[in-house]
Amino acid sequence: WFWGMVTKSTARTFDGLDQQTQQAYHKSHINKTMAVAFTAYAFKDCMDNGGDGIKLGLFRAQSYKVAKRMVRQRVRQRDGSFRATGEITRQKGDLFLVDCAVTGSDEGTSDNPKFSLKQLFETTIFPDVEKLVGPGGKYEGYKVIFQDDNAGPHQEQAYFNFVTSYCREKGWYWKPQAPQMPHMNNLDLSVFPCMSRRHTQLAREQNGLRMLTEDQIWDTAKSVWDRLPSSKIASGFIQAHRIAQRVIEFHGSNSFLTGSKIHFGVRRDYTETATGLKRSDELLLPPPT
Repeated sequence: WFWGMVTKSTARTFDGLDQQTQQAYHKSHINKTMAVAFTAYAFKDCMDNGGDGIKLGLFRAQSYKVAKRMVRQRVRQRDGSFRATGEITRQKGDLFLVDCAVTGSDEGTSDNPKFSLKQLFETTIFPDVEKLVGPGGKYEGYKVIFQDDNAGPHQEQAYFNFVTSYCREKGWYWKPQAPQMPHMNNLDLSVFPCMSRRHTQLAREQNGLRMLTEDQIWDTAKSVWDRLPSSKIASGFIQAHRIAQRVIEFHGSNSFLTGSKIHFGVRRDYTETATGLKRSDELLLPPPT
């Protein structure tokens, strides 16, 4: 989720600075927008050799709904109230986009549309990956492994059957991660926290303390995504890989995360490039046995 207003619970007051405040009656009154992101990491022989961070896409969870009546713009009246007396924005029967819930394969109805991950994979993600690794692609011949985060919609049977059978036909791999392990997922571990901080900063630079509308939230998130460096994506994958190694060392436990921040020497060991990361010592490790 990206929010239209984020408060700072650790903010402190200082002499000489005027206090600025934001108000909302309830958390449910704060606008928010759901985004679905896909990233990839292309490497040769061993993940520790470094590689390219790839942005496959950021998608707003929305779908089309059918208007049941004509809708006009709201116009502020002299007494401060609003009345729908402005220009016509929609006619009855028109299609318009609305934010909606993410599902595995259910596309919903015209009255209650849903954002189907199956449809997204079928029409966008799988074809885009095939272009990258297929004949003439930038990563022609690379082995494709999808890491699924095992969230609720991803466990829907129709969705799971589709993605696994598609990958099987292409000679690709579909590997669901263990549940309740966000530190093993590049998006939850690195990309979304980075985007969230930058989204809040950019929103305040552009809009001050005003709450963002859903469209403004999305436009800001898309701007942050477009500026996200490939090195950040590659760094997240390497960090997740090193965390996985520690999980194995601790026999499946994540107790090594307790009481400290997650640092695994990625900045120390790698140098940023225009497309991702390379090893600072310039060594090339062989494939794992």
